[in-house]
Amino acid sequence: MNRKKVIAALASVAALASLAACGGVKDGGAATGNTITVGTTDKITSLDPAGSYDNGSYAVQIQVFPFLYAQNYNTSELSPDIAADDGTWSADGTEFTVKLKKGLKFANGHDLTASDVKFSFDRIKKINDENGPSSLLANIESVETKDDTTVVFHSAVKDDVTLKQVLSSPAGPIVDEESFSADKLTDANTIVKDNAFAGPYKLTSYKVNEALAYAKNDSYKGLTPAKNDVVQVKYFADSSNLKMAVQQGQVDVAYRSMTPTDVEDLSKDNKVKVVKGPGGEERFLAFNFKIMPYGEKSSEPNADKAKAVRQAVASLIDRNELATKIYKSTYTPLYSFIPDGLSGHDDTLKAAYGDGSGKPDAAKAKKTLEAAGVKTPVDLKLQYNPDHYGQSSADEYAAIKAQLEEGGLFKVDLQSTEWTQ
Repeated sequence: MNRKKVIAALASVAALASLAACGGVKDGGAATGNTITVGTTDKITSLDPAGSYDNGSYAVQIQVFPFLYAQNYNTSELSPDIAADDGTWSADGTEFTVKLKKGLKFANGHDLTASDVKFSFDRIKKINDENGPSSLLANIESVETKDDTTVVFHSAVKDDVTLKQVLSSPAGPIVDEESFSADKLTDANTIVKDNAFAGPYKLTSYKVNEALAYAKNDSYKGLTPAKNDVVQVKYFADSSNLKMAVQQGQVDVAYRSMTPTDVEDLSKDNKVKVVKGPGGEERFLAFNFKIMPYGEKSSEPNADKAKAVRQAVASLIDRNELATKIYKSTYTPLYSFIPDGLSGHDDTLKAAYGDGSGKPDAAKAKKTLEAAGVKTPVDLKLQYNPDHYGQSSADEYAAIKAQLEEGGLFKVDLQSTEWTQ
């Protein structure tokens, strides 16, 4: 499969399970020859890139749509996919020009030109779907075409260092302007029927969240051509069913998401190979600045006290305990805004919180709150999602509640809400 590291992470350390025999297992029901069967619990929100911003949808989109830039699988660097160069900034840092490779085509025979690139980004902003990635394009003021192979991005931020990452993100798939609607989402049946694909694979069948099949796209001229002629994907309701399918040889590769316990169990099965590598996901707590303790709309708004609360929480969280005990080392502790699977990672926050070496420090948290005049225990409402980010979420947040309440600095009201709500 054509996996891109920027999203290919179960965690900061990604884990996938594959059958020991690459071509399948005899009498196990798995595909043989140059066909791979993949099992996943991920769900697809939309095949149309304008209507999704989730791993399940993106995992399909990166197979069938091209990008200007994509992750080089052997490094953490972004490289040209259908772009012909690394792009150039204008002298004043407001324009980023990209040249396309010549002779690009969609699988249906339509030419892929700069016009399709402009169309792809313009429609995401225009449709602005509530489940879509339009927020990622906030720094792009407009997109201009100079000719069939030249695209200019006008940036609101000078020399925007995030732009190329955005062009490789869920907002970056290039679609066929002759097949997709400019002002509303295009349904999957239309996309598949029109064969409107220009990635390494094309979809030959598609039943949303049940099964789909990819076939190699011979017209693809991007960074990483398909390695297999056919790839089949089966969608499972939960990780226990996926684990059973691996053990029974019904799938060749299982990816996203099994519980850490499942991964640990499968690693002991001599018929299964568990592969680990750097990924690109993060698990983090986010504060609502308006309704958090001492927030802007609280009964006692105070920016300094609110900041002290956030800093104290950061000093109390035992990241290593969460990574090792809850997630059984399928995650690594995070001390950076950038996970260690991506370019630019550095543990810049390790020294700022806790004991300065990555461990929690209750004394430091207490001192931070006292210095700001915060009365303890602080009432903190903590909300999490129990089903969308893995079955270990409940254990994770129970541990976080215990960590914050130890020592009496916080009193946590822990609640959860299903993903669909």
